[in-house]
Amino acid sequence: MNRKISLGIAISLIAIGCAITFVLTWTASLTIYNSKIANNEKYEAVYKKLKELDATVRGNYIGVIDGDFLENSIIMGYVNGIGDKYASYMPANSYYMLQQTTSGVVNGAGFEAVEDGSGYLRVTTVYNNSSADANGMAVGDIITAIDGRSLLDMDANTAFERISGDIGTKLSLTILRNGEQLSMTLIRQQVEVESVTDELLEGNIGYIKISTFNNKTPDQFSTSLNSLTARGMKGLIIDLRHNGGGVVNSLQPMLNRLIGTASVAVATYADGSSRSLIETDSEESLSIPIAVLVDGGTASASELFAAALRDEKNAVLVGVQTYGKGVIQTTYSFSDGSAASFSTATISLTKSGSYDKVGLKPDYTVELPSGTSIEYLTRDSDSQLQKATEVLSAAIASAENSAE
Repeated sequence: MNRKISLGIAISLIAIGCAITFVLTWTASLTIYNSKIANNEKYEAVYKKLKELDATVRGNYIGVIDGDFLENSIIMGYVNGIGDKYASYMPANSYYMLQQTTSGVVNGAGFEAVEDGSGYLRVTTVYNNSSADANGMAVGDIITAIDGRSLLDMDANTAFERISGDIGTKLSLTILRNGEQLSMTLIRQQVEVESVTDELLEGNIGYIKISTFNNKTPDQFSTSLNSLTARGMKGLIIDLRHNGGGVVNSLQPMLNRLIGTASVAVATYADGSSRSLIETDSEESLSIPIAVLVDGGTASASELFAAALRDEKNAVLVGVQTYGKGVIQTTYSFSDGSAASFSTATISLTKSGSYDKVGLKPDYTVELPSGTSIEYLTRDSDSQLQKATEVLSAAIASAENSAE
């Protein structure tokens, strides 16, 4: 039996529905509004406290305040305070250096350095074919003075600014090496960062070392791969030890040469959305066995590269557990040339999932000899390389026997 609802009741029900919707909407809006008010009040309290602190310090501090250093420190404090261990704030000169590094082309004297805690700078990288390389600068050198002025008389930002300069100009450094003081005059120039080196080992096993991933790495990798292939490579070792990552976008063209067509990984962002991070579309893949050398310094993009090769190409990983950094940082620049970088997405491999905070467990766990460091390894002392060579030699012999 059909039941009819009077017009008055229908209107009443609609009115009640509208009222409920209004109340819910108003409640949500009020919650958001109150939250914003609370946040504004909280920030105003922080600004007030900072203003009081500044007035107190300036009225009583016996030292001299460096305004630029103080401002940068305040901003760095905010970035540190968000709780992201990968976040960083970069003043304009530091951001400029990062842009050069990721581009793969560096303007300067051909080296990188960091603060060593003593007020001086410690050289961490010397670029091949640079002025620093030609003049014998070495990793571990301590820079104590720039153009005759001690680094103890300047902060780190000033020191880095003095190191940078126009191409063709001179840079005079005082260096401490093993207790000996050296003087060095370098010429600032444009240098392409050599992030890929190669070698053909015994048994026609190719060896490619990738130190970082920048915008030039794919072309350098392709050149090395072509060269080794032309020389009769039967197996390939890719060394990613002490590779802390770099530009994730550089991985796709490199993997395209190795694994054929595959959807490798996805990135998930703060709003919950996900999108493909790496998709290869080559119809061909490298048809030889691959081993990847990894260690605790293998992180971020290099872990993604290694995991992709294991997932999609059955490559074997040799070495020790990797770092476990499966998040992406995005760098945002500001009007004064500075920038901030912080984590904006998590990475998940299509086949093996996330390696964040876990790392990659090698297929063959091999420690280096006690007391040795990767920088000073020889072919005979490199137990990880020896194991990778052993594994590939067996795979090559098996493939050749099957073909007979």
